[in-house]
Amino acid sequence: MCLGYILKFDKESLMGWQEKRRFKRAYIKFSVEYRGKSFWQIVEAQDISAGGMFIATQKIEPPQTKVEIMFTFGKDNKRVIHAEGVVAWNRREPGNDEEGNILPAGMGIMFIKFLPSRSQNFIKDLIENGGE
Repeated sequence: MCLGYILKFDKESLMGWQEKRRFKRAYIKFSVEYRGKSFWQIVEAQDISAGGMFIATQKIEPPQTKVEIMFTFGKDNKRVIHAEGVVAWNRREPGNDEEGNILPAGMGIMFIKFLPSRSQNFIKDLIENGGE
């Protein structure tokens, strides 16, 4: 005997859904040096949190690929940050969001290790305090 399940979502249910993130995200653009399994490149980060970032690029790595990232972050109190991460998801082709805004091709990177280790708190504090 086979039991089948049909999931049905109505528009009202989906509209009530809100993205839940562990860390506050800042939507700022800055240069990032990135090394993955197949590519080494300088790319543009589109946003950042203490947990990860989105980098816009046409050279896409598959999910679960380990990466190294180095960037300078901060306004008045700049720091060079070296992070190890993993590709959490990717967007191979540019697309559009619900409002029609263009979403570039790129990858969502989840940070797994920082050098120096206190860099995660530095990013978190800087974003929560408005970038000062």
